[in-house]
Amino acid sequence: MAAEPSPAAPSVAGPASPASVGLGWIAVMIAVAGLNLRPLLTSLGVSLEAVRLDLGLSSAAAGLLAAVPTFCMGAVALVGGWLIGRLGSGVGLRVALLLVAAGCAARWAGLTPTVMFAATLVGGLGIACGQVLIPVVIKQYFPDRAALMMGMFTTAMNLGAALGAAATPALMDGAGGDWRLALGIWAVPALVAALLWPVNLARPRGDDARALPWRDARAWRMALFLGSGSIAYMSLLAWLVPFYVAQGHSQAQGAALLTVFTGAQIAAALLVPPLAGFSRDRRPALAVTLLLLMVGVAGLWWSPEPGGVLWAVIAGVGLGGSFPLALTLPLDYSATPTEAGRLSALVQGLAMLMGALGPLVFGVLRDGFGFSAAMLFLLLAVAVSFLLGLTFRPPPLNPFEEDAR
Repeated sequence: MAAEPSPAAPSVAGPASPASVGLGWIAVMIAVAGLNLRPLLTSLGVSLEAVRLDLGLSSAAAGLLAAVPTFCMGAVALVGGWLIGRLGSGVGLRVALLLVAAGCAARWAGLTPTVMFAATLVGGLGIACGQVLIPVVIKQYFPDRAALMMGMFTTAMNLGAALGAAATPALMDGAGGDWRLALGIWAVPALVAALLWPVNLARPRGDDARALPWRDARAWRMALFLGSGSIAYMSLLAWLVPFYVAQGHSQAQGAALLTVFTGAQIAAALLVPPLAGFSRDRRPALAVTLLLLMVGVAGLWWSPEPGGVLWAVIAGVGLGGSFPLALTLPLDYSATPTEAGRLSALVQGLAMLMGALGPLVFGVLRDGFGFSAAMLFLLLAVAVSFLLGLTFRPPPLNPFEEDAR
Protein backbone atom coordinates (compact mmCIF):
# COMPACT_ATOMS: atom_id res chain seq x y z
CA MET A 1 0.00 0.00 0.00
CA ALA A 2 1.35 3.40 -0.94
CA ALA A 3 2.39 5.64 1.90
CA GLU A 4 0.28 8.56 2.87
CA PRO A 5 1.84 12.02 2.96
CA SER A 6 2.87 13.43 6.27
CA PRO A 7 0.37 15.74 7.95
CA ALA A 8 0.39 19.30 6.71
CA ALA A 9 -1.53 22.42 7.59
CA PRO A 10 -4.90 22.11 5.83
CA SER A 11 -6.83 24.66 3.87
CA VAL A 12 -10.26 25.34 5.24
CA ALA A 13 -13.49 26.78 4.02
CA GLY A 14 -16.59 27.54 5.97
CA PRO A 15 -18.56 30.14 7.88
CA ALA A 16 -15.58 31.34 9.88
CA SER A 17 -11.83 31.40 9.61
CA PRO A 18 -9.66 29.94 12.40
CA ALA A 19 -8.56 33.43 13.45
CA SER A 20 -12.16 34.56 14.02
CA VAL A 21 -12.46 32.10 16.88
CA GLY A 22 -8.97 32.24 18.37
CA LEU A 23 -6.62 29.30 18.78
CA GLY A 24 -6.28 29.91 22.51
CA TRP A 25 -10.02 29.67 23.07
CA ILE A 26 -10.27 26.56 20.90
CA ALA A 27 -7.50 24.91 22.96
CA VAL A 28 -9.27 25.82 26.21
CA MET A 29 -12.57 24.43 24.96
CA ILE A 30 -10.93 21.19 23.81
CA ALA A 31 -9.80 20.73 27.42
CA VAL A 32 -13.23 21.72 28.80
CA ALA A 33 -14.95 19.26 26.46
CA GLY A 34 -12.52 16.53 27.52
CA LEU A 35 -13.31 17.15 31.18
CA ASN A 36 -16.95 16.24 30.50
CA LEU A 37 -16.39 13.02 28.54
CA ARG A 38 -15.55 10.74 31.48
CA PRO A 39 -17.56 11.58 34.66
CA LEU A 40 -20.55 9.72 33.21
CA LEU A 41 -18.37 6.59 33.19
CA THR A 42 -16.46 6.86 36.48
CA SER A 43 -19.42 8.12 38.51
CA LEU A 44 -21.14 4.86 37.57
CA GLY A 45 -17.99 2.85 38.25
CA VAL A 46 -17.68 3.96 41.87
CA SER A 47 -21.41 3.39 42.49
CA LEU A 48 -21.89 0.30 40.30
CA GLU A 49 -22.32 -2.13 43.20
CA ALA A 50 -24.93 0.12 44.83
CA VAL A 51 -26.74 0.54 41.51
CA ARG A 52 -26.58 -3.20 40.88
CA LEU A 53 -28.05 -4.09 44.26
CA ASP A 54 -30.66 -1.31 44.22
CA LEU A 55 -31.94 -2.23 40.76
CA GLY A 56 -31.62 -5.99 41.28
CA LEU A 57 -29.06 -6.54 38.50
CA SER A 58 -26.70 -9.49 38.10
CA SER A 59 -22.99 -8.83 37.60
CA ALA A 60 -23.43 -9.56 33.90
CA ALA A 61 -26.29 -7.04 33.64
CA ALA A 62 -24.27 -4.47 35.58
CA GLY A 63 -21.37 -5.08 33.21
CA LEU A 64 -23.71 -4.54 30.27
CA LEU A 65 -24.88 -1.24 31.81
CA ALA A 66 -21.27 -0.13 32.17
CA ALA A 67 -20.57 -1.24 28.59
CA VAL A 68 -23.42 0.76 27.01
CA PRO A 69 -21.43 4.04 26.61
CA THR A 70 -18.56 2.16 25.01
CA PHE A 71 -20.91 0.41 22.58
CA CYS A 72 -22.20 3.88 21.71
CA MET A 73 -18.66 5.13 21.17
CA GLY A 74 -18.03 2.36 18.70
CA ALA A 75 -21.30 2.62 16.80
CA VAL A 76 -21.28 6.40 16.54
CA ALA A 77 -17.62 6.55 15.58
CA LEU A 78 -18.39 4.39 12.54
CA VAL A 79 -20.82 7.05 11.30
CA GLY A 80 -18.48 9.81 12.42
CA GLY A 81 -17.99 10.86 8.81
CA TRP A 82 -21.63 11.92 8.72
CA LEU A 83 -21.01 14.10 11.79
CA ILE A 84 -17.97 15.66 10.17
CA GLY A 85 -19.64 16.21 6.81
CA ARG A 86 -23.13 17.23 7.93
CA LEU A 87 -22.78 18.95 11.30
CA GLY A 88 -19.15 20.04 11.36
CA SER A 89 -17.07 20.11 14.51
CA GLY A 90 -18.69 23.30 15.84
CA VAL A 91 -22.36 22.32 15.93
CA GLY A 92 -21.49 18.64 16.29
CA LEU A 93 -19.57 19.10 19.53
CA ARG A 94 -22.27 21.29 21.04
CA VAL A 95 -24.79 18.54 20.29
CA ALA A 96 -22.41 15.97 21.78
CA LEU A 97 -22.07 17.86 25.05
CA LEU A 98 -25.82 18.42 25.24
CA LEU A 99 -26.35 14.67 24.90
CA VAL A 100 -23.89 14.05 27.75
CA ALA A 101 -25.80 16.55 29.89
CA ALA A 102 -29.15 14.94 29.00
CA GLY A 103 -27.85 11.46 29.81
CA CYS A 104 -26.56 12.53 33.22
CA ALA A 105 -29.79 14.38 34.00
CA ALA A 106 -31.90 11.37 33.03
CA ARG A 107 -29.96 9.21 35.50
CA TRP A 108 -31.40 11.44 38.20
CA ALA A 109 -34.70 9.73 37.44
CA GLY A 110 -33.14 6.27 37.16
CA LEU A 111 -35.82 4.49 39.17
CA THR A 112 -35.83 1.39 36.96
CA PRO A 113 -33.23 -0.56 34.97
CA THR A 114 -34.92 0.61 31.74
CA VAL A 115 -34.50 4.29 32.61
CA MET A 116 -30.88 3.75 33.65
CA PHE A 117 -30.03 1.92 30.45
CA ALA A 118 -31.75 4.61 28.34
CA ALA A 119 -30.01 7.45 30.18
CA THR A 120 -26.64 5.74 29.85
CA LEU A 121 -27.30 5.21 26.14
CA VAL A 122 -28.00 8.92 25.56
CA GLY A 123 -24.92 10.00 27.50
CA GLY A 124 -22.82 7.41 25.72
CA LEU A 125 -23.90 8.80 22.36
CA GLY A 126 -22.67 12.22 23.46
CA ILE A 127 -19.30 10.88 24.56
CA ALA A 128 -18.98 9.05 21.25
CA CYS A 129 -19.68 12.14 19.17
CA GLY A 130 -17.17 14.18 21.17
CA GLN A 131 -14.39 11.64 20.78
CA VAL A 132 -14.92 11.48 17.01
CA LEU A 133 -14.96 15.24 16.46
CA ILE A 134 -12.15 16.42 18.75
CA PRO A 135 -9.39 14.80 16.61
CA VAL A 136 -10.77 16.71 13.61
CA VAL A 137 -10.47 20.00 15.50
CA ILE A 138 -6.93 19.16 16.60
CA LYS A 139 -5.87 18.16 13.09
CA GLN A 140 -7.45 21.31 11.62
CA TYR A 141 -6.18 23.94 14.03
CA PHE A 142 -3.05 22.33 15.53
CA PRO A 143 -1.58 20.13 12.76
CA ASP A 144 2.02 20.58 13.93
CA ARG A 145 1.21 19.92 17.59
CA ALA A 146 -1.16 16.99 17.23
CA ALA A 147 0.56 14.75 19.81
CA LEU A 148 0.78 17.58 22.34
CA MET A 149 -2.86 18.59 21.88
CA MET A 150 -4.05 14.99 21.97
CA GLY A 151 -2.10 14.60 25.20
CA MET A 152 -3.84 17.68 26.62
CA PHE A 153 -7.22 16.32 25.53
CA THR A 154 -6.66 12.91 27.10
CA THR A 155 -5.29 14.58 30.23
CA ALA A 156 -8.52 16.56 30.49
CA MET A 157 -10.53 13.36 30.03
CA ASN A 158 -8.50 11.64 32.75
CA LEU A 159 -8.96 14.63 35.06
CA GLY A 160 -12.70 14.45 34.47
CA ALA A 161 -12.57 10.74 35.22
CA ALA A 162 -10.70 11.45 38.47
CA LEU A 163 -13.21 14.12 39.47
CA GLY A 164 -16.08 11.75 38.80
CA ALA A 165 -14.46 9.01 40.87
CA ALA A 166 -13.45 11.27 43.76
CA ALA A 167 -16.55 13.41 44.07
CA THR A 168 -19.34 10.87 43.51
CA PRO A 169 -18.96 9.06 46.88
CA ALA A 170 -19.04 12.40 48.70
CA LEU A 171 -22.09 13.43 46.69
CA MET A 172 -23.77 10.14 47.60
CA ASP A 173 -23.03 10.70 51.29
CA GLY A 174 -24.35 14.26 51.07
CA ALA A 175 -27.55 13.00 49.45
CA GLY A 176 -28.09 10.37 52.11
CA GLY A 177 -26.83 7.54 49.96
CA ASP A 178 -28.90 8.51 46.91
CA TRP A 179 -26.75 7.46 43.95
CA ARG A 180 -29.21 8.96 41.45
CA LEU A 181 -28.47 12.52 42.58
CA ALA A 182 -24.73 11.79 42.65
CA LEU A 183 -24.87 10.57 39.04
CA GLY A 184 -27.25 13.23 37.74
CA ILE A 185 -25.38 16.28 39.05
CA TRP A 186 -22.74 15.85 36.33
CA ALA A 187 -25.25 17.24 33.85
CA VAL A 188 -24.46 20.76 35.10
CA PRO A 189 -20.81 21.08 33.94
CA ALA A 190 -21.65 19.31 30.67
CA LEU A 191 -24.42 21.82 29.98
CA VAL A 192 -22.09 24.74 30.72
CA ALA A 193 -19.47 23.28 28.37
CA ALA A 194 -22.09 22.89 25.62
CA LEU A 195 -23.13 26.52 25.91
CA LEU A 196 -19.51 27.73 25.80
CA TRP A 197 -18.38 25.57 22.88
CA PRO A 198 -17.79 27.73 19.74
CA VAL A 199 -20.23 26.58 17.05
CA ASN A 200 -18.77 28.76 14.26
CA LEU A 201 -15.65 26.67 13.65
CA ALA A 202 -14.60 26.42 10.03
CA ARG A 203 -15.45 23.20 8.25
CA PRO A 204 -12.44 21.28 6.91
CA ARG A 205 -12.21 20.93 3.15
CA GLY A 206 -11.64 17.46 1.80
CA ASP A 207 -13.15 14.56 -0.05
CA ASP A 208 -16.20 12.65 1.10
CA ALA A 209 -15.94 12.52 4.91
CA ARG A 210 -18.46 9.70 5.08
CA ALA A 211 -16.28 7.22 3.16
CA LEU A 212 -14.44 5.36 5.90
CA PRO A 213 -11.25 3.48 4.92
CA TRP A 214 -12.71 0.00 5.41
CA ARG A 215 -10.15 -1.62 3.08
CA ASP A 216 -7.12 -0.15 4.84
CA ALA A 217 -5.40 -3.06 6.59
CA ARG A 218 -3.40 -0.66 8.74
CA ALA A 219 -6.64 0.89 10.02
CA TRP A 220 -7.87 -2.52 11.14
CA ARG A 221 -4.54 -3.17 12.85
CA MET A 222 -4.82 0.17 14.66
CA ALA A 223 -8.37 -0.75 15.70
CA LEU A 224 -7.28 -4.10 17.13
CA PHE A 225 -4.43 -2.37 18.95
CA LEU A 226 -6.60 0.35 20.48
CA GLY A 227 -9.47 -2.08 21.09
CA SER A 228 -7.45 -4.58 23.09
CA GLY A 229 -6.16 -1.76 25.28
CA SER A 230 -9.67 -0.34 25.60
CA ILE A 231 -10.90 -3.67 26.95
CA ALA A 232 -8.59 -3.20 29.94
CA TYR A 233 -9.37 0.52 30.30
CA MET A 234 -13.16 0.21 30.25
CA SER A 235 -13.13 -2.88 32.47
CA LEU A 236 -11.01 -1.21 35.13
CA LEU A 237 -13.18 1.91 35.08
CA ALA A 238 -16.27 -0.21 35.69
CA TRP A 239 -14.98 -2.99 37.94
CA LEU A 240 -11.92 -1.75 39.87
CA VAL A 241 -14.03 -0.48 42.77
CA PRO A 242 -16.24 -3.62 43.05
CA PHE A 243 -13.08 -5.74 42.80
CA TYR A 244 -11.44 -3.83 45.63
CA VAL A 245 -14.62 -3.89 47.74
CA ALA A 246 -14.70 -7.68 47.29
CA GLN A 247 -11.29 -7.79 49.00
CA GLY A 248 -12.92 -6.41 52.15
CA HIS A 249 -12.43 -2.67 51.66
CA SER A 250 -15.09 0.02 51.94
CA GLN A 251 -16.78 1.77 49.04
CA ALA A 252 -14.88 4.96 49.90
CA GLN A 253 -11.55 3.11 49.86
CA GLY A 254 -12.42 1.60 46.49
CA ALA A 255 -13.31 5.03 45.13
CA ALA A 256 -10.01 6.39 46.45
CA LEU A 257 -8.15 3.63 44.58
CA LEU A 258 -9.98 4.53 41.35
CA THR A 259 -9.05 8.17 41.95
CA VAL A 260 -5.39 7.18 42.36
CA PHE A 261 -5.64 5.12 39.16
CA THR A 262 -7.07 8.03 37.15
CA GLY A 263 -4.67 10.50 38.79
CA ALA A 264 -1.72 8.43 37.60
CA GLN A 265 -3.20 8.52 34.11
CA ILE A 266 -3.27 12.32 34.26
CA ALA A 267 0.42 12.52 35.17
CA ALA A 268 1.39 10.08 32.43
CA ALA A 269 -0.75 11.81 29.80
CA LEU A 270 1.01 15.08 30.64
CA LEU A 271 4.53 13.64 30.49
CA VAL A 272 4.60 10.83 27.94
CA PRO A 273 3.22 12.50 24.76
CA PRO A 274 5.65 15.46 24.86
CA LEU A 275 8.58 13.08 25.42
CA ALA A 276 7.37 10.76 22.68
CA GLY A 277 7.00 13.77 20.39
CA PHE A 278 10.79 13.98 20.04
CA SER A 279 10.65 10.84 17.89
CA ARG A 280 8.43 9.92 14.98
CA ASP A 281 8.61 6.30 16.12
CA ARG A 282 5.87 5.68 18.71
CA ARG A 283 6.90 2.08 19.39
CA PRO A 284 9.43 2.58 22.23
CA ALA A 285 6.99 4.69 24.25
CA LEU A 286 4.13 2.29 23.52
CA ALA A 287 6.25 -0.70 24.59
CA VAL A 288 7.23 0.86 27.91
CA THR A 289 3.76 2.11 28.82
CA LEU A 290 2.00 -1.13 27.88
CA LEU A 291 4.53 -3.16 29.87
CA LEU A 292 3.71 -0.97 32.87
CA LEU A 293 0.02 -1.62 32.30
CA MET A 294 0.64 -5.38 32.24
CA VAL A 295 2.63 -5.18 35.48
CA GLY A 296 -0.13 -3.15 37.15
CA VAL A 297 -2.94 -5.50 36.11
CA ALA A 298 -0.90 -8.55 37.15
CA GLY A 299 -0.15 -6.93 40.51
CA LEU A 300 -3.80 -6.13 41.17
CA TRP A 301 -4.67 -9.73 40.35
CA TRP A 302 -1.94 -11.49 42.32
CA SER A 303 -1.40 -9.12 45.25
CA PRO A 304 -4.33 -6.70 45.68
CA GLU A 305 -4.11 -6.38 49.45
CA PRO A 306 -0.62 -5.08 50.34
CA GLY A 307 0.10 -3.26 47.09
CA GLY A 308 -3.23 -2.05 45.74
CA VAL A 309 -2.22 1.59 45.53
CA LEU A 310 1.17 0.79 43.95
CA TRP A 311 -0.39 -1.44 41.28
CA ALA A 312 -3.07 1.16 40.57
CA VAL A 313 -0.38 3.81 40.04
CA ILE A 314 1.64 1.55 37.73
CA ALA A 315 -1.43 0.55 35.70
CA GLY A 316 -2.58 4.18 35.57
CA VAL A 317 0.78 5.37 34.25
CA GLY A 318 0.68 2.64 31.62
CA LEU A 319 -2.80 3.53 30.45
CA GLY A 320 -2.31 7.28 30.71
CA GLY A 321 0.81 7.11 28.58
CA SER A 322 -0.35 4.62 25.95
CA PHE A 323 -3.87 5.96 25.32
CA PRO A 324 -2.97 9.39 23.84
CA LEU A 325 -0.23 7.77 21.74
CA ALA A 326 -2.75 5.26 20.39
CA LEU A 327 -5.17 8.07 19.52
CA THR A 328 -2.34 9.93 17.79
CA LEU A 329 -1.54 7.06 15.41
CA PRO A 330 -4.41 7.87 12.99
CA LEU A 331 -3.19 11.49 12.89
CA ASP A 332 0.35 10.34 12.12
CA TYR A 333 -0.87 8.50 9.04
CA SER A 334 -3.24 11.22 7.78
CA ALA A 335 -2.62 14.14 5.45
CA THR A 336 -5.73 16.30 6.03
CA PRO A 337 -8.24 16.97 8.83
CA THR A 338 -10.97 15.13 6.91
CA GLU A 339 -8.72 12.13 6.38
CA ALA A 340 -7.75 12.17 10.05
CA GLY A 341 -11.42 12.26 10.99
CA ARG A 342 -12.28 9.32 8.75
CA LEU A 343 -9.36 7.19 9.94
CA SER A 344 -9.99 8.11 13.59
CA ALA A 345 -13.69 7.32 13.18
CA LEU A 346 -13.04 3.83 11.83
CA VAL A 347 -10.27 3.04 14.30
CA GLN A 348 -12.15 4.37 17.33
CA GLY A 349 -15.41 2.81 16.19
CA LEU A 350 -14.06 -0.70 15.87
CA ALA A 351 -11.87 -0.29 18.95
CA MET A 352 -14.70 0.91 21.15
CA LEU A 353 -16.94 -1.94 20.05
CA MET A 354 -14.15 -4.23 21.21
CA GLY A 355 -13.67 -2.23 24.41
CA ALA A 356 -17.36 -2.46 25.20
CA LEU A 357 -16.98 -6.20 25.53
CA GLY A 358 -14.58 -5.65 28.44
CA PRO A 359 -17.01 -4.74 31.25
CA LEU A 360 -19.58 -7.25 29.95
CA VAL A 361 -17.16 -10.20 29.68
CA PHE A 362 -15.62 -9.22 33.03
CA GLY A 363 -19.07 -9.38 34.65
CA VAL A 364 -19.87 -12.71 33.02
CA LEU A 365 -16.53 -14.17 34.16
CA ARG A 366 -17.10 -12.84 37.67
CA ASP A 367 -20.52 -14.50 37.82
CA GLY A 368 -19.21 -17.80 36.48
CA PHE A 369 -15.65 -18.14 37.75
CA GLY A 370 -14.85 -15.27 40.12
CA PHE A 371 -12.59 -12.26 39.91
CA SER A 372 -9.41 -14.26 39.16
CA ALA A 373 -10.66 -15.38 35.75
CA ALA A 374 -11.81 -11.85 34.97
CA MET A 375 -8.41 -10.37 35.81
CA LEU A 376 -6.64 -12.99 33.67
CA PHE A 377 -8.87 -11.88 30.79
CA LEU A 378 -7.65 -8.28 31.23
CA LEU A 379 -4.01 -9.33 31.38
CA LEU A 380 -4.33 -11.26 28.11
CA ALA A 381 -5.99 -8.26 26.43
CA VAL A 382 -3.08 -5.97 27.40
CA ALA A 383 -0.57 -8.54 26.14
CA VAL A 384 -2.28 -8.53 22.73
CA SER A 385 -2.19 -4.72 22.68
CA PHE A 386 1.52 -4.74 23.50
CA LEU A 387 2.36 -7.10 20.63
CA LEU A 388 0.30 -5.11 18.13
CA GLY A 389 1.85 -1.82 19.25
CA LEU A 390 5.27 -3.03 18.14
CA THR A 391 4.10 -3.26 14.51
CA PHE A 392 3.59 0.48 13.87
CA ARG A 393 6.64 1.85 12.16
CA PRO A 394 6.74 5.66 11.71
CA PRO A 395 5.12 6.91 8.48
CA PRO A 396 7.59 7.97 5.77
CA LEU A 397 8.22 11.65 5.21
CA ASN A 398 8.22 11.14 1.43
CA PRO A 399 4.61 10.71 0.23
CA PHE A 400 5.82 8.51 -2.63
CA GLU A 401 7.80 6.19 -0.42
CA GLU A 402 6.32 2.73 0.03
CA ASP A 403 4.99 2.02 3.50
CA ALA A 404 7.23 -0.64 5.02
CA ARG A 405 5.04 -2.85 7.10
